Amino acid sequence: MELPSPPDLHPAFLPPGTLVGPWRVVSRRGRGSYGVVYRAERAGEEHSGLVALKIAVYEQEPRFKREVELLSRIHHPSVPRPKDHGEWRSPSGRIYPYIAMEWVEGTPLYEWAATHNPSSRRALEMLAQLARALDATERAEGVHRDVKGDNMLVREGDGRTLLTDFGSGNYEGAPVLTWRPLPPGTPAYRSPEAWQFLLRNSHHPGTHYCAGLADDLFSLGVTAYRLVTDEYPPPTDPGEDIEGVWQVDGAGARPPASLNPRVAPQLDALILRMLSVRPEARGTVQALAEALEQAARSAGPEADQPLFAWETAEHGPWPAEDSNPASMRGHRPRRRERAAVLAAERREAAGKARAARQGPQERSQALAPPESAGSSEQQLRWVPWLVAGLVLTLSMWWERNGPPPPPTIVQAAPDAGTMDDWVNLADGSELVLVSVMDPETHLPIAGRKMPKTPLPGQRRPPCSRGEVEIRSGCWVLTPQCPDYTYAWQGSCYMPVMPPPRPVTSSDQYGVE
Repeated sequence: MELPSPPDLHPAFLPPGTLVGPWRVVSRRGRGSYGVVYRAERAGEEHSGLVALKIAVYEQEPRFKREVELLSRIHHPSVPRPKDHGEWRSPSGRIYPYIAMEWVEGTPLYEWAATHNPSSRRALEMLAQLARALDATERAEGVHRDVKGDNMLVREGDGRTLLTDFGSGNYEGAPVLTWRPLPPGTPAYRSPEAWQFLLRNSHHPGTHYCAGLADDLFSLGVTAYRLVTDEYPPPTDPGEDIEGVWQVDGAGARPPASLNPRVAPQLDALILRMLSVRPEARGTVQALAEALEQAARSAGPEADQPLFAWETAEHGPWPAEDSNPASMRGHRPRRRERAAVLAAERREAAGKARAARQGPQERSQALAPPESAGSSEQQLRWVPWLVAGLVLTLSMWWERNGPPPPPTIVQAAPDAGTMDDWVNLADGSELVLVSVMDPETHLPIAGRKMPKTPLPGQRRPPCSRGEVEIRSGCWVLTPQCPDYTYAWQGSCYMPVMPPPRPVTSSDQYGVE
């Protein structure tokens, strides 16, 4: 009997050593809406350093060409520089575009904020750098359209904040890719005027909202609000805006200082300016950047105190309304653990020293195949890749040759390490890889193991319409599986409770 051909190598799971154009993959960094990012180096020129290699997860992805064009126009120290672009041909001949960009050794903004206790002055400086990046984007006749903390990196060493992932961006004269009402973006960061447009035009095919810098400014305001309060402002989605705070005559968000009195007055006022209900009240990006820089220079001593109180209570006595967000973020809202902050500072110092002494020989050792590793620990680093590859192989074979197998759960080896951005084990959750296929990418997805009893503060039955009762708790089925969801019978669910707003990009309201 003739055996089926092996599945094609997918760009989301390229093993170390894979050549993409002139670039050799070193390790996987993360996943965005339209591409996967790897650390890579130029083959034969390892001394030239690392790059961020972003590869499309869809064949012939047209957004990559637009991203290359937009990045080539922007020249600013808070925007990674493009170095190369081209196309990668998979073993079966499928073609995926790629971009090689300046490598930024850094931490996503919210992740950085969870392990640091910055001052208002530090927040002003960081927001000013991001505003300058948006100003440079505007000068290039462009717009980012997905400004959020997950697309910002705090660089190791000098602490500069960079705006990344222009995959959803647009520029004047760029070809329109689709005609859905709203462009790509993250719902929690959309401006009120974008939602109002959708309400007015949802039944008029062909209408399209043109996002501008006012939308990016509002998104920056949402990011700033979360940065200094550990909470999102009220949702701008009209279906969730119960009190009408984002209507034309609405009151807008509560001042950040009402949630966190440690926020300096100048910072409080500028965040509210970015979150103005009327887009014209937000002003220009250049004016905002200048105001942020001026406030950072002129603010009084109150701007130098840490934004968050130091945690003093043990985990056990935490109230339920604090325990639930803490399980997802690693800390209670508006509190920081001193030991975690000190550990982060030590890691940053060690990383800076390591980068200074790292040479080509050390980088080439990272590419050694597992059989040449000298210890079981090095071999175990490959286990997550092998598990993921096995799940992907079986899923794609069944998709081509027969009905899909029933959902299964694969338990990862306890000491095998974790694959980048698959799951967060900060709260001790058990890692499970679920053979459920993402409907857009056809890749396996991951979630936490479903608890046997309801979580603290979770709604109990009777559950409301659209909710699911599982193990005496109320849950909501999610179309995607970010690391804060829970796996149950081949799908992913979120507990019904006051959770943090989702931060993953969504195509629910249209992609362009």
